[in-house]
Formats: sequence, structure tokens, C-alpha cells
Amino acid sequence: MTLTPALENLLASQHRFDELRRKTVLRAGPRLADLAYANAYGKPAAEVVAAIQRALEKAGELGLQYTPYGGATVTRRLVAEHLSKSSGLHFDFRGVVMTPGAMAALNLVFRALREHGPGEVIVPVPCWLDYPLYLENLGLVARLVPVDPITLRLDLAAIAAALSPRTVAVLLMQPANPAGLLHSETELRGLADLLRNVPVPPLLISDECHRDVRFDEHAFVSPASIWPRTCVIHSFGKSLQIQGQRIGYVAVPPALPERMEFIETLEKLCRVMGFCTPTALMQLALGDLLAYTPDWSVLRARRKLALEALREGGYEVVPSDATYFLYPRTPEKDDWAHAERLADAGVLVLPAPMFQHRGHFRIALTCTDGMLDKAAAVFARGGHA
Repeated sequence: MTLTPALENLLASQHRFDELRRKTVLRAGPRLADLAYANAYGKPAAEVVAAIQRALEKAGELGLQYTPYGGATVTRRLVAEHLSKSSGLHFDFRGVVMTPGAMAALNLVFRALREHGPGEVIVPVPCWLDYPLYLENLGLVARLVPVDPITLRLDLAAIAAALSPRTVAVLLMQPANPAGLLHSETELRGLADLLRNVPVPPLLISDECHRDVRFDEHAFVSPASIWPRTCVIHSFGKSLQIQGQRIGYVAVPPALPERMEFIETLEKLCRVMGFCTPTALMQLALGDLLAYTPDWSVLRARRKLALEALREGGYEVVPSDATYFLYPRTPEKDDWAHAERLADAGVLVLPAPMFQHRGHFRIALTCTDGMLDKAAAVFARGGHA
């Protein structure tokens, strides 16, 4: 099967990394330090496993059967109540459309935008690797706008220059992946001021997948509390560390104009695009899991160890506020060459081109302690075996 040249181009970095990973796994074997993807090694928290077991035992006669497009009403209501308490906004159950993870939620929103014709979506880069892929596939243009090269924070002047009558949305990850930074209220208000001056104000898509994975006392501010034309994307897999269970949602705040039309379009698209809903089991389990608070102490300790090793090895790195990631600068001109050098030492990382960026690489802290110890020793030597 041959995809369009544009899609093949967007997939090229992924293919290149997959081949690098394959060779590294074969060569390193049990000595592999896998800091590439955010798959959490080890078992999920006992509380999470227990909640899923209880849901299975209490499922009842039809508890594991089909649920309506958009999700079971009880689940949507529980999520809406939880989101209302955490955000200070009032979400009702219709304003929460359950999806099998954030990837499905993003595709639903992008497809809903495409219903009104072609347009551009502004995407600050570095960005999550598949945003441009989904947009291109659904007939929208990804307008990639660089962040500040030093701080990795939003470049509001660059966004202002990119805004045009063709702009239908701005896609923002809060907190950002791969940089791991939380956008401040000041940044978000500055962005809202820009959007307010556009003749047809665009939708702000706030991808909040990692909002629960925060270090220290960094405050989380949802763009939905600042810009009324916002929809929220979320995935429970990140905070529960069961990403393969695929449960998330699109949430539509009450202030969004034409909200009911937008919600109804999303519900219809669940069927049109074949995404259906999350599994019935995970929808049942959320009743217990919404109140679950993860313990991030291990992640904090790994972050501290990784930062110390990176700095000892001469790497420049902006400390992350949140997410599972750190995003150091590459100490040489070629990001792929550095990723390959680390792979030769048995350490897998993702180079910046996978995030539509240059001059950095991403490490995931969801590895085992043993893997991180091995990687830290390599980082401390400047990336040499």
C-alpha cells in the first residue's frame, strides 16, 4: 500500500526510528536502556488493578456490552462532575464525549473542524509526533510555528504572524510534550488576546493528557478557563499508567458557542469514523479511578537523577514542570547521529525530528531504575559508551 507523498514524508521519521530500535534491541538485549516511549515498566498501581477487578466483578448482565456513541451516560456524568470540580467550570454529561484514548479524541475534533471546509491548524513545535499526520490525513493544514528556541515556551509573536483568515484552530498541549513545560496563566492570556483579535475566532484545542503528571508545586491552568472557544482532550492512561487500555474524552465547556451542535457532531463522528467508545470495562472502572491520586515520588527521583547526569555530561536541558519527559539539547548538529550514538551505547531516545523540531532529543522516565542508571552513566560521559 502506498500512501500520499505527504503522509509518507510524515511517517519517515517513525520508520527510521523503528529500524534503529529493532537493531538496538537485538544488539543490546537485556542491557537495553529504553528511554524512548512512555511505556511504564512494571505493574500498574495496586489501586488501579483492584478498581478494574471490582468493575469486572460488578459488571452485571449487560455491563460489558455495547455502550452508546459518546459513552455510557453514567460514565459521562461522573467524568463531567470530576472535571467540573477540578477546573472550576461547569461541565454537564453531554459535554463529555468518551473516546478510546486521546488519539481518537483528536481525530474526532479534527474531523469536526473539516466539516466546515479546509483550513489551517496552528501547531507550536516541538509537538507530539502525530499531530501533523492526523491533520494531513483529514484534509487540514498543520501550520507549524516554532517556540522560543531558548526557553521552549510559546512564541506569541510567531503565533500572531501565523494567524490568518484560514486559521480554524490552535492546537496546544498543556503541559507540553516533549518539552515537559506547563504554560503559565500569563502565556495563556496572551494567547487568548491574540485569538480575540482574529475576525473569526479559532477553536483552541487543549490536549491535557499529562495534566496529572506534575512535579513540585507547579499549578495547572486549563486554557478552557481563559478562552471560551476551547475544547479539552484528555487520556486517563497517562495518570493511571495503563496507556494501552485506551480511555479518554473530548470535553466541551459550557462557554463554547454552538456547543450542542459541536457535541452532536462529535457523537455522530464516533460512528462515522468507527472509533466507537472505550471498552465497557474501563468505563465502569472509572467510577473508582477518578478519585485515584498517583504517587509520583519515583518519577521525581528519576527526573532528579537524569538532570544531574545530563548536566554532568555537559548537556543543556530546561527542567520539565510535568509529563514523563526531559528534552535536552543535542550537543552536536545532527540529532539522528546523536540518537544513533546513544543507541550504540544501548540507550534508546527519540530525536527531535520526530517532534517536527531540531537540536534536541527526548528521554522518557517511565523506564526501570536499572535502565535509568545505565543511561545516566552514558549521559554523564557525554553520550559515549
